[in-house]
Amino acid sequence: MNRLTPLLLILVPMVTACAPDTRMPESGYQWERRQERIEREWRDAQSKTQGAAPAAPAQTSTNGAPAPEDRF
Repeated sequence: MNRLTPLLLILVPMVTACAPDTRMPESGYQWERRQERIEREWRDAQSKTQGAAPAAPAQTSTNGAPAPEDRF
C-alpha cells in the first residue's frame, strides 16, 4: 500500500488529463454550426441594443472604398 499511493498520485491525473473534452465540437460541421449560433446570438443582441433597424456599415477598404494608400 505504501508504494501504491505515490503511484496512484502520479498515474490518476495523467490518465484523466487524456480524457476527451466533450464540451467542444469535434467535426467541422459542428464547428460551423457553433460559429453560426454565436454570430446569430451576437446579431440578436446587437439589434436589441441598437433598435430594430441595423445601422449601415462604415465605408472601409473592405467594402468598396479605396484604401488610404490607394488615394493618390
